[in-house]
Amino acid sequence: MGSDGGESGRDERPTHTVVVAPFCMDRTEMADPDGRTPRVFSSWDEASSACVARGGRLPTEAEFEKAARGGCELGTDPERCDPGDRRPYPWGKQAPNCELANHSVVGPTGPKRCHEGPVSVDSHSKGAGPYGHINLAGNLWEAMLDWHHPGVYRDDRVANPAGPVEGRAHSLRGGAWNTFSTNMRISNRFSDHIHGSQIGARCVFEGGAPQVEDVPLLAWVDMNVDVRHKSGDPLNGRWLTVTAFDVGDLQPNGMPVLGRSPVSEAGVKPDGRTEQQLTLAVPDGVEVKISAALDSGEARGGPGPAASSGGIGWAASSVRAADGVRVSVVVGPLPVHPHSPRP
Repeated sequence: MGSDGGESGRDERPTHTVVVAPFCMDRTEMADPDGRTPRVFSSWDEASSACVARGGRLPTEAEFEKAARGGCELGTDPERCDPGDRRPYPWGKQAPNCELANHSVVGPTGPKRCHEGPVSVDSHSKGAGPYGHINLAGNLWEAMLDWHHPGVYRDDRVANPAGPVEGRAHSLRGGAWNTFSTNMRISNRFSDHIHGSQIGARCVFEGGAPQVEDVPLLAWVDMNVDVRHKSGDPLNGRWLTVTAFDVGDLQPNGMPVLGRSPVSEAGVKPDGRTEQQLTLAVPDGVEVKISAALDSGEARGGPGPAASSGGIGWAASSVRAADGVRVSVVVGPLPVHPHSPRP
């Protein structure tokens, strides 16, 4: 499990070997009654209940990686785990494209979505995993059984690991239709604490009993974030998002390394005030840098996610998360890419 590559965050390290009992897992994401449209769940509880109603349960993160990456039989030596077994994507090493996964392709002129939403559960068979499962990358984030914990990976994990005994958010895997190419990696970890994640699920049957792991539980604190627009105009639009990144996941220029997931996110519909206040829950003591993005509800006329169509900005400096800490962020117009179409 995991990855030590340049795109991997600290929650994906170290690469380590785990043992899971044999299990059966749905070949596709669960569908609506028509049998093709992916079922989007409003919460982890709803996804979990759907699997229980079918006599199964949600997969653990370890089971998901087993299905997406395969075991140690695919590399150079079928008798042991070796570098050949560390395929970065369910289909192998080829970079993601729209034939392999429904996602937001990152290219030289910015991200471009393959589709404007999830597509049929039986689509993208060319991107199937080693055992035939499809849409393990892209389409919808998939709910996992585990409570999310960034420090659970280590070399001496129990068999059939399932994360800590409790937590604030559950893990998500696999990326979605609006997730960048760099997050299609098998090892990429996300959580339902992050705003805006469309959640699907597939169920596991006949697997081993998931074993909770003895790791210190995370303590969370509330940080206060004040957002205003560089122009001084009122904040209006569909949604205002604030995001916290671990400073260990930032490049020297202050921007996140492509493929790294944030540690926290919150959002609110702007109410027309010139300054908007939000509360952001962050793991205690983590040094973070805060960004804000305004979705204006209008097309930009060029590449770039609609979520930041009304402006984007970063806090002037990083801060250590603690109760009551206040951070200010000024959002401004997105820079015009040299290859963007002109009005």
